[in-house]
Amino acid sequence: MVEEKGLPGDVADAIGQFVVLRGEPRQLLATLTASDHPLAQHPDSAAALAELSQLFDYLEAFGALGPISFDLSLARGLDYYTGVIYEAVLEGGNVGSIAAGGRYDKLVGMFSGKDAPAALGGRYDKLVGMFSGKDVPAVGVSIGIERVFAIMEGQARQRAADSGVPIRATETQVLVASIGNGMQVKRMEVASKLWAAGIKAEFGFKPNPKMGDQLGYALEQGIPFMVLFGDDELQQGLVKVKGMAAKTEESVPLEGLVGELQRLIAAQAAS
Repeated sequence: MVEEKGLPGDVADAIGQFVVLRGEPRQLLATLTASDHPLAQHPDSAAALAELSQLFDYLEAFGALGPISFDLSLARGLDYYTGVIYEAVLEGGNVGSIAAGGRYDKLVGMFSGKDAPAALGGRYDKLVGMFSGKDVPAVGVSIGIERVFAIMEGQARQRAADSGVPIRATETQVLVASIGNGMQVKRMEVASKLWAAGIKAEFGFKPNPKMGDQLGYALEQGIPFMVLFGDDELQQGLVKVKGMAAKTEESVPLEGLVGELQRLIAAQAAS
């Protein structure tokens, strides 16, 4: 702070004594409001501490004070925040804060020429007044959606690793596969019938896919069932239905395929 902000060394040292303070809100507030504490002796900081005391009262009334940490090292937007600031973190998330905000009284006025706050995360005392002609205090918060998604993805990967069940990138219930060449149109016909019955199905885009590739795709994507056929099955009016998890295989009449798959999918959902 001495080099970047041009503060005298003794001032920087004094600030350094405060920014290391962090702890349970009530306990730390009691320390800071003690009559011999420098912050309690300064009018502006004493007023800020009084506002925090009221905030902690409200949080406690809502049963929300427990997870709160009072942290004097927190600093955000010193050019436009005019009051309390806050951040939300997820324990064990390891991605920093996932939400944040603060109070701005005059940010919009910097651009509009009006003494009004910004529509960003935090408290905006006069934002509504820009449109209604009446000042109405408001609070808000911005959420880091990318960080939230990163946490959710990490948790999903951990659950998958613990259970041995792969993360599914698709909701496909049935992969329509074939053996031999010239089966692309038939795969389309079968998939179309399944779609019409509300079954989530897909088929490979290659005209003549290899069986190993189709089987590997179903396993990799966690698709629970495969419908498989070749020339021999079609000549008999049959298809094979493979249960990927149970490693089962049965021959089913083509006209009864929809009903059999609906039964298998319902049984899987109930298990």
